[in-house]
Amino acid sequence: MIRINLLPTQEAERAAGRRQELALGTFVLMLAVLALFAAHGWQHLCLASQQRQLRRVTVELADIQGPYADVTHMEQQKQELRDKLRVIGQLEAKKVGPLRILTDLSTATPDKLWLTELSETGGKLKLSGLGVDEQTVADFLRRLGAVPFFRGVDLEETSQVDQEGAKLKKFVISGQVEFAEAPEKHAAADRPAPGMEQ
Repeated sequence: MIRINLLPTQEAERAAGRRQELALGTFVLMLAVLALFAAHGWQHLCLASQQRQLRRVTVELADIQGPYADVTHMEQQKQELRDKLRVIGQLEAKKVGPLRILTDLSTATPDKLWLTELSETGGKLKLSGLGVDEQTVADFLRRLGAVPFFRGVDLEETSQVDQEGAKLKKFVISGQVEFAEAPEKHAAADRPAPGMEQ
């Protein structure tokens, strides 16, 4: 039997080329689909790994937060205790301070000087009085400067007044009172100097 090819040669070549292109396109499409599936699988594995790591870190964080909260609470309690001790120290200093101030003021006052007014407000001190002369007032001012409770002692004003026929010097002295630091200074002043112990 004799076969006759009715299609021209060019047509046959084109048909073969189309089949080849179709096969190549199908192959490329299958590769792309496989690549997409592989990428999706890889991302799924990475996501699962990240979720496991996140759960592990969350558990570790929960384990750490308990002791951290305890330490933070203890630090707050320590700070509250320090504040309370500081307030107690200030109250004790203010309890002892006025008595020591009056004692030191009495010791610092010369014989021919009289105090007529003493006021203390918010740590600010104001003294008024009478002295027989400027030297007595200056001596009192110098002695006050050596008292540990007083700071910045300064003569504000002086004037001459007649008191029952005697001419006296009226004075006003201002300064600062520090209750908290003075007891330590008193303790240091009361201790004998090195080499002076008996």
